[in-house]
Parts: sequence; C-alpha cells; structure tokens
Amino acid sequence: VLLPAVPTVAELPAQDLALPRQVTEGSWLNLRLQVLGLSLSYPAYRVSVALTDSDRVGFEFWMSTGMTKHLSEEGRDETERILAYHAKGIQNRVADLLREEFSALWPSYNSRLDFGGDFMTAGTDLDAPPQRWARWREEALEWSWRP
Repeated sequence: VLLPAVPTVAELPAQDLALPRQVTEGSWLNLRLQVLGLSLSYPAYRVSVALTDSDRVGFEFWMSTGMTKHLSEEGRDETERILAYHAKGIQNRVADLLREEFSALWPSYNSRLDFGGDFMTAGTDLDAPPQRWARWREEALEWSWRP
C-alpha cells in the first residue's frame, strides 16, 4: 500500500524556521561553548564548557573510571602531563572560538585569567559524590588528588 506524500504534523514550517531571532552575545557564546565541549568529548572523558557566574570560561573534564584507573597507575608526573595537555587544548580551542567568532569579546579576553576548570571523576562508591582531581587555574594545575 502506497500513501501519497503528505506533510506530517511534526514537520516544522520552513517560514517559521526562517524567522530571525535576537540573542545576546553572552547567550550565543555560552551556546557555542557548550557545543565545543560536546565536540571535545570522547568515550574516555566528557568535557563541558560554559560561562561561569563570574563571566569567565570554565570547563569540567569528567574522566571515565577506566581513564581514572589508568592515570592512577601512571603516577603524578605523567598524570600532570596528560591533564595539562587536555587543559591547554581546551584553552586553545576556546581562544580560537573567541578570536574567530566573537570579535567584540576577543580583545579583552585573557586566557590566563579568564579560563579555568576542574578535572572530575566519579566517587569511590555509588552513593559517593564526584571527586575533583585537579583544578586548572592561571595555566597551572592545582592538585586535589595525591597520586
């Protein structure tokens, strides 16, 4: 049985999709940062990037249990190298985004002061809260965890 092609009720009208919308620079930046975080995520870790309450760019880097175990076994020096690599990579991508798409914000952005984040892992038990391993602030790691 073939049915004639009839628009479904779920289709969004093209004219409605073409309507302009005004958003603030901050709202647009926050959306772009969230999309950036998703694009930087992998099965071993999830990255979320957003504006903080103090109008800085912050990230949370959620490590999988497997990655956490691996880093625990590698020791502090190797863990610091890996976490710094990821923090610098996220920081560079944020700077690229601001430079390329937010010309009004870019001149006043100082990545050393306006960017930071936390490296997080699950708690030791199902009911345990997440644990922060390290914080990236002023382009350096501050340890919460002692490998």
